Amino acid sequence: MSAFPVTSVTLIAKIKNLAPGEDSAAWVRFWDTYQGAIRAFAALKGGEQNADDIVMQVLGKLVDVLRSGQYTPDKGKFHSYLATMIVNEVHMAHRKDVVRQKDKSIPIDSPVGGDEGGKTVADTLAAQSGSPDELDDDWRKAVLASAREHVLMHTALSDRDRQVYRAYAMEGEDIGEVAKKFGLSRNSVSQIKTRIEKRIVAAGREMIAKEGL
Repeated sequence: MSAFPVTSVTLIAKIKNLAPGEDSAAWVRFWDTYQGAIRAFAALKGGEQNADDIVMQVLGKLVDVLRSGQYTPDKGKFHSYLATMIVNEVHMAHRKDVVRQKDKSIPIDSPVGGDEGGKTVADTLAAQSGSPDELDDDWRKAVLASAREHVLMHTALSDRDRQVYRAYAMEGEDIGEVAKKFGLSRNSVSQIKTRIEKRIVAAGREMIAKEGL
């Protein structure tokens, strides 16, 4: 079975044609394809503290978007449309955070931090958005982050290899210390990292290639 199911115009059409309240394997496939990347992108744009809430908000709105036919392929690749939705949710979450920390009536053109010569809330949100090219690059980073989680959690790796990879590649521990901790040679630690990263890149490429939108 593929690491990431195919997302296609046909899949979007199946979701669009579902009756309200009707469940379908199409939704399962959609969720499997995009949930991890949506969360990784939300965390990249808005921080880990808001990522889970943003995922639920975006997926909830996608129900209406896909069923109502608001998205069509002539609007561009689906991941670009989705990335814009996520950024909008990040903006709203950011503004809510600012409002909670300050006066509840704060307008979006108010200065951040009370500095009349500084950036406004709107300026801050616009800076977070990035250009279309930056959004595309960030989406690919999110896909790779999702692919890494998939490989580490859902593929046939030994617990030792997972722990070695996390310690060396993700937590930045010194290769000598990692080798000593797990009773391995430095070369073995390096090989484990390389082997797992090849799987991650392959899974990420598969997801990007199979978006089809």
